[in-house]
Amino acid sequence: MSSSIDGLSTGLDTTAIIDALLAVERLPQQRLQARLEKSQAASGELNSLRTSVISLRTTAADLRLGSGWKQLAATSSSESVSVEASTGDFTGAITFNVDSIASRNVVYSNTEFETLDSNVGLRGSLSSVIESINSDPELDYSAVAINTGSGYRLQLQSDESGADAAIALDPGLAIDAGGFNTLTVGADAQITFDGITPYSISSSDNSFADIMPGVNITVSQPSAGPVTVSVEHDFEQIADSVAALIEQFNAVKSSMSTATRVNPDLAEQAPLAFNTNVRRSEQGLTRALVDPVDASSFAAPSLVGIEIQRDGSVTFDRDKFLDAMTTDIEQVTRMFTSGFEDGAELGILDRMIAAADVAAGYGTGLLSTAEESEKARIDAFTDQIDAFEARFERKEISLRKLYSGLEVAIGNLNNQSNWLAGQLGSLAN
Repeated sequence: MSSSIDGLSTGLDTTAIIDALLAVERLPQQRLQARLEKSQAASGELNSLRTSVISLRTTAADLRLGSGWKQLAATSSSESVSVEASTGDFTGAITFNVDSIASRNVVYSNTEFETLDSNVGLRGSLSSVIESINSDPELDYSAVAINTGSGYRLQLQSDESGADAAIALDPGLAIDAGGFNTLTVGADAQITFDGITPYSISSSDNSFADIMPGVNITVSQPSAGPVTVSVEHDFEQIADSVAALIEQFNAVKSSMSTATRVNPDLAEQAPLAFNTNVRRSEQGLTRALVDPVDASSFAAPSLVGIEIQRDGSVTFDRDKFLDAMTTDIEQVTRMFTSGFEDGAELGILDRMIAAADVAAGYGTGLLSTAEESEKARIDAFTDQIDAFEARFERKEISLRKLYSGLEVAIGNLNNQSNWLAGQLGSLAN
């Protein structure tokens, strides 16, 4: 509030006096403001930690699924046979010959048309007939004009390949092309497993899906000899997933440790320095990762490469993990998950998901409740600060009225004093 009343009658710096009085009044508000800022910082930290824990839970849940422990790697002995592997329980090798690849039904016109504008029937020119065929979604073939050097032939090709592929001309097109010759007949791809009693498998599109559980192959040309496709467990990819999980865990743990670190200078503490909810969340996640799992013959996570260090971080020995997977994949898998069996002892990933729910579960998690508490404090501090501000405005108005009144009173007294002095002077004269 700006209104200068400085010392008109008293000579006092009333503005400075009022500011000093208000500064004293503002001390409790300033303490509230500091507490508000600390709660805002704590709320932001808690929200960030909760988001990180939820992300860690998602990673653990994805790896916990059975498919996460059944990654397959497949190879082919021939470049003409490509192979893709996803997940499955079976490993091994198969050998076969590629007899033929799939083809489409292709026909072409007997007539050679001089130009693309040549008339080919009721639909008009060659180009308009091609456009009409290719824009009709009901037809199961497409058209193209082939330049032979002496003219154009109308060539039709079925949309699908395979033995069932055939071109049935739409009578409505009324094409006058002198009939059509067959260039290729639709045929299936075929592979044969040779032996005492050989057998063959066919496919209409060169792809053989799930030829082994989780394995697809695609052929591109007949083979000159036998082709071997080998399938093994992809332990490297599983190790990558476990390493990524532990790296993410270490990042979350580091954030929690930093957020709750106690400064020896008690006057300068981090917003979450004494927050027990964060500490309990950190301890729960750590124990989930490093505590023994009696249901697995390996028992201790350290035997599959997971070890806790003095600083609380966790390391991953990739070679030890791969050795354990090669020795007994089932027992390593059991170390990490119960496989959703009712009543079975929880594995590392099961426990981590449970610990993440305790820490960051919506509404009931430790971090969630701590964040809600901080938000409640923020609202309370904001209301108190607003109330203080309204009180300060009233106080400032009151002080300015008081000192204005004082100036007026002193001014009146000065005027009376001057009048009395004049009167006394006249009496003396």
